[in-house]
Amino acid sequence: MNILTNRFNRKPKSKKAFDGLAKGNVQSKANPTLKEFGIEILGVLLLAIIITFMFPRGKSFQFADLKEGRVYIGSEIIAPFTFPVNKSSEEYAADRKKARDSVPPVFNAEPKVADRQQDALVQFVNQLDNALKSSETSIENLEILFRDRGVVVSEEDLYLLLTGFAPPESKPDIPVSSNVVKKRTSALDAIQGAIIPAVRELYSIGILDIDKSNFPLAQKISISKGQQDMVEELEDIQFYQGYAEAQNTLLEKLREESDLEERKVKIAYQIAVHFLEPNLLYDREEHQVRIEDALANVPLAKDQVLAGERIIDSHERVSKQHIEKLNSLAIAKAERGETMGFWASVVPIIGKFFITLFILSILIIFLWRANYEILKERKKLLLIALVILSIAMLTFLVNHFALSPYVIPVAMGTIIITIFFNANVGLVSAVVMSLLVGAMRGNEYGITFISVFASSLIILTVSKVRTRNWVLFSMGVTILAYIFAISVHDILSYVTFSDMAENWVYGLANGFLAPIFAYGLIIIFEFAFDMTTDMTLLELSDLNQPLLRQLAMTAPGTYHHSIVVGNLSESAAEAIGGNALLARVGAYYHDIGKMEKPEYFVENQSKGRNPQEGLTPSMSSLILLNHVRKGAEMARIQGLPSEVERFIYEHHGTGLMSYFYQKALEQSEGDPVSANEYRYPGPKPTSKETAIVMLADAVEATSRTLKDPTPSRIKNMVETLIDERFKSGELDHSPLTLQDLSKISEAFQKILNGIFHGRIDYPATKETSAKTTSKNKAQAG
Repeated sequence: MNILTNRFNRKPKSKKAFDGLAKGNVQSKANPTLKEFGIEILGVLLLAIIITFMFPRGKSFQFADLKEGRVYIGSEIIAPFTFPVNKSSEEYAADRKKARDSVPPVFNAEPKVADRQQDALVQFVNQLDNALKSSETSIENLEILFRDRGVVVSEEDLYLLLTGFAPPESKPDIPVSSNVVKKRTSALDAIQGAIIPAVRELYSIGILDIDKSNFPLAQKISISKGQQDMVEELEDIQFYQGYAEAQNTLLEKLREESDLEERKVKIAYQIAVHFLEPNLLYDREEHQVRIEDALANVPLAKDQVLAGERIIDSHERVSKQHIEKLNSLAIAKAERGETMGFWASVVPIIGKFFITLFILSILIIFLWRANYEILKERKKLLLIALVILSIAMLTFLVNHFALSPYVIPVAMGTIIITIFFNANVGLVSAVVMSLLVGAMRGNEYGITFISVFASSLIILTVSKVRTRNWVLFSMGVTILAYIFAISVHDILSYVTFSDMAENWVYGLANGFLAPIFAYGLIIIFEFAFDMTTDMTLLELSDLNQPLLRQLAMTAPGTYHHSIVVGNLSESAAEAIGGNALLARVGAYYHDIGKMEKPEYFVENQSKGRNPQEGLTPSMSSLILLNHVRKGAEMARIQGLPSEVERFIYEHHGTGLMSYFYQKALEQSEGDPVSANEYRYPGPKPTSKETAIVMLADAVEATSRTLKDPTPSRIKNMVETLIDERFKSGELDHSPLTLQDLSKISEAFQKILNGIFHGRIDYPATKETSAKTTSKNKAQAG
């Protein structure tokens, strides 16, 4: 047994020191009473209640584990009452789609539109005929007539009408000859004879105000004329045309069904198309009402099981029909329970509540026994509760929208909790969240196995974050874990390869997105809960941080001291299983307060210059005390996390400034001097990491005073300093054990032996010896 362990096993010099240590151990290890956690217990109950109401309603979990192709080993199941066999969600969705597509679009016939437009066409043609019969009509008169009616015709076409389609080389004289009048009235009669029947025929067929291409799946079309509905079959829909299609049909009729030349066809089309207007108007509201009625009439059931009918026999292979009947029986039982009175409907809810509470109690018991410090901080409990609640809410949404369970991001919750706390808490939380998902999926615990396996591997990738590429690494591991676990589960469940491949896609999406969303949520939670993760500590450990660069420039001795203390603290924290990164970062920033007056601290002083020599002991003690206050102030201004700020306050604890206290005693001339005036205000270290930095700070400073730092002297110095801090009660509030102190001592010695390692004294050459001898003679002379 080493010297340190022997020394710590001896009775302390003062009973007060022993009592203080005992008191500290009681505070950190003793189990509290339930009365101290009244609010926390209420919070757990509230969380269980909220999750309970996220369970799927109207479902029983009795047959949820049955899978197609497996052998049913239970007892024979006989239908206790007559119940319907419900369609699967896919079948029901397909029937609803079929019902929706079978409803024909509804159009309201407007006969007044056709009458109004045809009358307007005849009136316009008559006006044009009167104008062309007059020999005094000019091109300007025709332009006014067409413009007033809104009919668009080019000036060239107007000349054709004016000349009877025999355009002269120049503008015709007014008045024109009777021969020209006869020609142009004859041409108009031909145009009129073509366009009026064509327009009348189009209106009789029907012009739709919305194109038929908007209803690609329509089998019929419904024409509503007052109180009568006329439904046309698909082959008759070709006679009903949209406005653009009617325009094309008009042009085809003028070309094919009349003897008009192309010039006259053009003018006829320009006149007739102006008087086309849809006379069948789409009634969107009525169509939607009919669709909703059709959907409401889609039955949920596709078959019926009679009372006393055997559903499945013992040791019978489970088929798809068996599962459909058993699931329908489970739903029927739940629905009958809801209609059988208050207590019959409450019992399933109570069962779901206790299932949830039992699952949550796994985590609570673990924290109670192994991570009690988390129970003491409500914000940490609230963070864990929010993560669990978010997974429950996502499971609820997956159930509601009938999505694949493999998209439920249990891995995301595991990453968040592991990074904020530790691997043990992350693993237990993963088990709890996976069990909740399985229960909320109707006792579908296959997803629980997959989630636990994937989460367990993820924890290995995020339990110690030291670089930013953890996101990519955890992403790859998560994807592989999900694919492997899904493959094993689906092979055992006789799932087809196509379904398995589809599940792989969901697992791949989950593995890809979980670390990304976890990274974003961690940043939000850090800010909202004022908590620090290894990601933030990793940034603060960068020696190019502005505060550390300022420390290096302003107080280089303190900067070097902090770096060495960081190495000592990191090594010791790793030895006892503490947060090594937190210990190193805390050591880097623990003395930043010395930047205000760096020359008053010995590590920053040049030889022969010590400003403290001109000060009284009390003034010197105030300067030393001020570096703690100033450091905390700088930490708050720079936005350092509270976990790092704690190192500034606690790295001295309530230790005595013995040098200045002894100096004050020497100068007091017998007057009493209070030791409390020369003590740091504390508090004492309350965590393993702050206690380690306290010890490392003292060890590093004292090691600089060793005349001959041999391994034995380093060992004696380290053990002596730790022994002093132990016996003075400075470690009373920290959770360090005697075994931890022994490991810390060994870690310190290893680092210091590396710092003060010996060097080989190389023999000098003859030339070097001669130069040294002549130099010494010259200096002596």
